[in-house]
Amino acid sequence: MIQTRDLLLEIGTEEIPARMLDNGVADLARLLVEVLTGAGLAPAGVETFATPRRMCVRLAGLAIAQADREEIQTGPLVSVAFGPDGVATKVGEGFARSRGVGPSALERIPGPKGEVVAVRKAVTGRPTADVLAESLPVILGRLTFPKSMRWASGTGPFVRPVHWIVGLFGTDVVPFTFVGIESGRTTCGHRFLFPDPVDLSDPSVYEATLRDRGVEPVPTARKAAIVVAMAAAEREHGCRFLPNDALLHEVSNLVEMPVFAIARFDEDFLRLPREVLVTAMGAHQRFFAMEDDQGRLMRSFGVVSNTKARDMSVVARGNERVIAARLFDARFFYQQDRKHGLASLKDRLPERLFLKGVGDMAVKSGWVKDLALALCDAAGVAADVRATVAESADLAKADLMSAMVGEFPELQGIMGAYYARPAGEPETPVATAIREHYLPRFSGDAIPSTAAGAILAVSDRLDSIFRCFKAGAIPTGSKDPLALRRAAIGLLRICMGRPELQSIAFGRLLALIHDDKAADLAPALQSFFEDRFRGILAEDFGVPTDFANAITPLLATGAPGDLAVRARALADFATGTSDFRDFLDNVFKRVGNLLKQADEKLPGWRAQAEAAGLLSVDADHTGALANDLEKAVESTRHAALGAYHLARESGAYTELIAAMYSFKDPLARFFGTGRDGVPVLIEADEGLRLARLALLHRVQALFDWFAEFGRISTR
Repeated sequence: MIQTRDLLLEIGTEEIPARMLDNGVADLARLLVEVLTGAGLAPAGVETFATPRRMCVRLAGLAIAQADREEIQTGPLVSVAFGPDGVATKVGEGFARSRGVGPSALERIPGPKGEVVAVRKAVTGRPTADVLAESLPVILGRLTFPKSMRWASGTGPFVRPVHWIVGLFGTDVVPFTFVGIESGRTTCGHRFLFPDPVDLSDPSVYEATLRDRGVEPVPTARKAAIVVAMAAAEREHGCRFLPNDALLHEVSNLVEMPVFAIARFDEDFLRLPREVLVTAMGAHQRFFAMEDDQGRLMRSFGVVSNTKARDMSVVARGNERVIAARLFDARFFYQQDRKHGLASLKDRLPERLFLKGVGDMAVKSGWVKDLALALCDAAGVAADVRATVAESADLAKADLMSAMVGEFPELQGIMGAYYARPAGEPETPVATAIREHYLPRFSGDAIPSTAAGAILAVSDRLDSIFRCFKAGAIPTGSKDPLALRRAAIGLLRICMGRPELQSIAFGRLLALIHDDKAADLAPALQSFFEDRFRGILAEDFGVPTDFANAITPLLATGAPGDLAVRARALADFATGTSDFRDFLDNVFKRVGNLLKQADEKLPGWRAQAEAAGLLSVDADHTGALANDLEKAVESTRHAALGAYHLARESGAYTELIAAMYSFKDPLARFFGTGRDGVPVLIEADEGLRLARLALLHRVQALFDWFAEFGRISTR
């Protein structure tokens, strides 16, 4: 029976930013498993632990040594290693000598370019402890982070300065050094409550040891503890916390042992806009906002502390002073911005740069307004919507110059909506459009609820993407510092979701950009948006990749919303029809292939067929056909005309696909095998050949506008 032990690797550091912790420990676990599995030491289980001061991985069931194995070392071709007489050449002798054997021990095995000589050797597996001592510092050195540090006299880089390393294989320390720190069995508990180091006897005692010293090493357990504390506070105070999963996750990675408390701010601050209070508490101080059962924001808020105090009211009061200072500033900013007014803030937009070498925000606002008004005309919106778009486009970016947005950038658009209406008054259409033109802000966020907001949002995003492409600021690889991919996804989702934009083809949208470089950049922009659209079809609509590939190229002439409906209908029909892919491969694609061959070999046939009136889709051409197989295809095509026209007029795509599938048997018999089928290109009679090509053209014409079926996988 193979003997096994567990491995524990913990890196103790200064506080790691919460946003880097999850990926950091996941990458560490992945690299450990990858390297050890490659060395023949695959673990039986993997566990990860993480707190702000540590990343830790425990691997269960590692064999204490690598298995013995046989290694084959290949050499030169046999024809090079041995002469015609079978005697080893100098090359063969040299290879044998380098492997510690004589020429007679060389074996002959197949190689990529012919038979080669080889030496077969038994290799004794190394002790796992030796493999670990060699591999662990290399693995740690391969970890990458969005930002790393160097410290002391240039030590590093690593996410934060390293203070200790635990490397245990069973009860034994794995000896190695990383960034000047030697591994051992000593870890640390809570920085303040249990500052003394503690030794670990083996990997199994890790969690219990840390919990005894004020540290919960499992992030999900910390999150669960916060949720339980919040639920208890809700019951006690008769309120509810505003849902914020992202904040909950972040806070659970900011503490090693969460302690919950309720604090309060001055009631007078409730006069500030709700979004200001929530942002100041959540985004800036990591506090949890509360509301009553009527949905009104309360002055109470939740605080998660990393230290258990004898009197938690002291902790609450400290956080109350912190939020009070922040809210005093916010109130001052709000009052000052109100005094200036949005029109005055708009006049300062030339002071703010949009993009270096491109222009300032005043120029940007002008471009957006021109594009938005052109989009209004294309969408055919009412005059009042057009007026709202014109006014809101002038003011949409003005709040960027406000003191409030300068302090709380997350509130851009939101503050503009407040400043665009009289204090205490309901939101006006212009204010709504200003607020909504930033929607959607993130994946899963709502799209604008008004036509004016949607048009302004699309225009703003399209202009930003175009201007960045024109300036050469194009996303590459995983780098997208200006978030253009997110902007493109948001634009497409708005076009797909808003009724006034659903019928506008994407190519027409690009044509609204009035710039001397617009035509030159159209192909690059088209490709960029196609990639985003393909992702939306897969993620939002569950469309298989190859079906998305069949629909995406039509984005140049089609409307995104309509194309999404097509893709979903196509995928659903294929799912419910087991041999649909086979039909496409064995039957339908042959129509397109034959027509392509005809275009190459008989380049004038389409003009001849057109002149003879054979290409008309709506006419019945049965009389021009010679045999029953041809007539059956034409009859099926004529029966499919209703579905064809209905699909083009009203989007009844399921019926069209069903009509397409109805060609399965008629086309299969038409193509047949050998003498059973209908000859097309090899037909000697020019009139029959032309009629048959025209028949296939008419069949294809019913469906080729719908999708590029050749892109659908049939394997």
